[in-house]
Amino acid sequence: MTNPSVIIESRSSRDTRMWARRLATLLTGGELIALTGDLGAGKTCFVKGLARGLDLSEDQILSPTFTMIQEHRGRLPLFHIDLYRLERVALDDLGLREYLFSDGVAAVEWFERLREAPDLDRLSITIAFAGATSRRIEFTAAGDRYASVIEEFTRRFL
Repeated sequence: MTNPSVIIESRSSRDTRMWARRLATLLTGGELIALTGDLGAGKTCFVKGLARGLDLSEDQILSPTFTMIQEHRGRLPLFHIDLYRLERVALDDLGLREYLFSDGVAAVEWFERLREAPDLDRLSITIAFAGATSRRIEFTAAGDRYASVIEEFTRRFL
């Protein structure tokens, strides 16, 4: 099975939040959003947009680097998880399994630090610097459910 993907050029943090907000309108619960990218690329900014699309205030979304897991209640529960401070972590560490396989949306920054990452169905969001304020955002599906999300995202917003 191929992993369908789409690439978007974001010209600003506002743009990045808009694309994430649009994605959030397609989410129904139980999704795993795997965020990767260099430090400062815009992963937390993307989660702020997801939150807005889930009827939460962006102001509630802070970089969870020190708390690692933040729970928010909107249209769907949003579990914002940041694995930056951990070198490697397993699903059964920190109760991660409970969050990643829930009825909410799990948005995991530094997803590549999760040992089981390659084996999990997910929507990967890779954010890369493309300029001072611009970013290249790649959405990649791993699993049929996420291929459908990308298909619908492309149909509705591109």
